[in-house]
Amino acid sequence: MRKYWILFILLIEIIINYASTFIAMFSCTDDTSAYLSQDKEDVNVDEVPVDTTKKDTLLPEGQLVPGMHLVKLMVQQGDSLVERRFKYFMPVTLSPDKPISLIFEFHGSYEFDGPDEIADPLANISEANFLCQKAIKENIVICYPAGSVEISNEADTSGAVNWAGDGYTKSLPFVDAMVKYFTQDNEPRVDPNRIYSTGQSSGAIFSFTLALHRSDVFAAITPRAGQSASVEPFPSRAVPVRVFAGEIDDIVQHSAVLTNMTKWAREIGGYFESDMQIDTARYEGYADVTIRSWRGGKADYEIYSLAGIGHGINAGKCLDDMWEFMNSHPLNYNPANLFVSTNIKEIDAQCNQTFEISFNYSEGAEISIDAPQSWNPRIEGKKLTLTAPLDYFGNIEREGTITFTVTSNQATANCEIPFYLNAPKTYFEVGDIYYNEKFEPVGVVCWVNNKNIREAKIINLQEVTTQGSYQTINFGDFGTNFITPDYDDGENNTLLHVQQNATLSKPLNNIQSGLIWAAQYEYKGVGGWYLPAFNELQAISGKLTLINEKLQEIGGESVVNTNKLDAYLSSTVTDASGTKCFHMMNFTSNMEVTQVRENTSYYRARAFKKVIIK
Repeated sequence: MRKYWILFILLIEIIINYASTFIAMFSCTDDTSAYLSQDKEDVNVDEVPVDTTKKDTLLPEGQLVPGMHLVKLMVQQGDSLVERRFKYFMPVTLSPDKPISLIFEFHGSYEFDGPDEIADPLANISEANFLCQKAIKENIVICYPAGSVEISNEADTSGAVNWAGDGYTKSLPFVDAMVKYFTQDNEPRVDPNRIYSTGQSSGAIFSFTLALHRSDVFAAITPRAGQSASVEPFPSRAVPVRVFAGEIDDIVQHSAVLTNMTKWAREIGGYFESDMQIDTARYEGYADVTIRSWRGGKADYEIYSLAGIGHGINAGKCLDDMWEFMNSHPLNYNPANLFVSTNIKEIDAQCNQTFEISFNYSEGAEISIDAPQSWNPRIEGKKLTLTAPLDYFGNIEREGTITFTVTSNQATANCEIPFYLNAPKTYFEVGDIYYNEKFEPVGVVCWVNNKNIREAKIINLQEVTTQGSYQTINFGDFGTNFITPDYDDGENNTLLHVQQNATLSKPLNNIQSGLIWAAQYEYKGVGGWYLPAFNELQAISGKLTLINEKLQEIGGESVVNTNKLDAYLSSTVTDASGTKCFHMMNFTSNMEVTQVRENTSYYRARAFKKVIIK
């Protein structure tokens, strides 16, 4: 006959008869810090008439008993039969006539320096625990399992009590035994559709492990201060996740939580990153909350980011949102049934511009796409390619919606992408983005001819090739007497230097000379660049903020105005009593910089190109 003993304070026993290798806790790349034990919150609980005075009393066979109880189970772990322990709390208010939920609370890591210092993670678990409040009010049984003792190595007796063993899979047989205890072995039985996991730190990571390895058992998880980069083994069911993360957590980096939850949403949930919605909330007296969510797909994925909170998340403050998520996501919950989404949410097109739209939709459903024929729609797999009409004034659709519709069992779902075709621009403005024939950005308009606004100059996206510690380049030695004094026409200055370079016994290359670099510069198939003259550089000074904003918008490098070497080479070279005078533009001081010598030292450089709308 199996015996279950009631114990309320018990020093932990060494439950493993052999020293296993201590497995370092994983989460994501570069997150190798040890996980700290969770904060223990004392939460006021409604007074419940539970007898806690009796010790060592046999629990009734096959029956759950109100109160807080300690249970010992013999569990097969590998080749060994080991004793594992958990406490459970059952409120006297529990109604067997209603669905009974089961919540597992997995503790954080309890580190120790030697076998005499091993703490018992169950010792202080009582009816005052934050989860018991919900259990009393919501027809819930709470289970508090004790982790396994993980020894660092044979020579080091330090370690931790946690869930990290065997890559966070060691305790899976223990979980299976506990689930069986509550769903099969004892009355009243827990609803198998309402089994949930939460936990702090190491316990949070283990909750993610259960979402992968026991996706058919756990309806939803609400981990705190923990995350997982792994999506293996790929689950048979996408388990809903609402994770709580401190924005200043120095153990589990907040950025890692965002990265890895986005990965889960994409690879398991079938979402695009652009499907994420952002909302805000506030936990009074505790923290402002930023809520990032993906909803409507295979499963709901949510990140509750707590401003100003570190690794020790106060679970009591998050309790209502933890339970709301669990309660609304039973195992038999069927999210939206049908789902369709795209990586692009709207199309703002130029004539002849091509778009590639990826889409996801519910497995097994049929999909149809309604797109304008004048945009030449092509479908291959889960990708729709569109090319905007070349002739804006032709018989075409200039605006409207592209509709994706999925159908299954007479039910439908759809998503729409609004599209808009811009009229061809017949003039330039500073800050316009200049595209190549494939509509890839190659420059930003930095100057417009006021007498003919169809003519402009663009600045390139990239600084010159790196030279030493800075992105700089020499003017280039083209001969002692060769000068290009023009202040306004850098294109002609550059051409003259190219011609002079061809006459040299050792012509300069694009690393030795800023002039040759500019003349040979090509970006995404666009050539015809030059090193600007001084006045051309000076002309963009007052518009540098706008120009830099646009450069950054399309992934380019800003024209620097705060740097040790912040002067830019011009192609303007004058005669200074038989010695060359080089003219540069300093955007920090907004002043001309000159250097009288036979050749310049290294300076920054950008390429210009003249463009015209015909």
